[in-house]
Amino acid sequence: MRKLLITIVSRDRPGIIHEVSRVLADHQCSVLEVSQTTLLGEFAGLFSCAMPDDTDIGQFTETIGRALEGSGLAHWVTDSANEETKPAAPQEPYVVTLRGRDRMGVIPVFSGAIAGFDVNIDNLRAVSVANEHEDNQVVMFFELSVPKEVNKRAFRQALSLMAEELGIEMSLQHRDIFEAIHRL
Repeated sequence: MRKLLITIVSRDRPGIIHEVSRVLADHQCSVLEVSQTTLLGEFAGLFSCAMPDDTDIGQFTETIGRALEGSGLAHWVTDSANEETKPAAPQEPYVVTLRGRDRMGVIPVFSGAIAGFDVNIDNLRAVSVANEHEDNQVVMFFELSVPKEVNKRAFRQALSLMAEELGIEMSLQHRDIFEAIHRL
């Protein structure tokens, strides 16, 4: 099977997931994974799909375009068969949680430190909450894939130092521990 990534961007409204998945199924495209979010009324979705190896991607892209015409859904089709993939090094899932006063630069500071250890950010959720009695507060969750060879102690120390300098709370936990704690 040939793997494709379908990207959809649009003004948010009910039924987008249904509409896109229906069009894909109607064109023999099996959805393997979906990740979607909305921010400020805008929808962004990623659909990982599988199709027969002999699929003409150009023709498929045109067909999907015609099927979505008039829907307001912008779309891109990426053929992963053209992407060179090397086997990933063994990794472990971790979660970094940040809490504190919202300030400019928190995301670039932490994402830069994370990248400096060759760690990938798989998912990031940041929410700023206005508080009438104090400065705005922010909560961030970075879901990470940490290569097993990364020195976890040095990684934790680097993130802790940055959090201290910014005056925010930081927690780094293996995802299994994070999920166990938050299940209680």
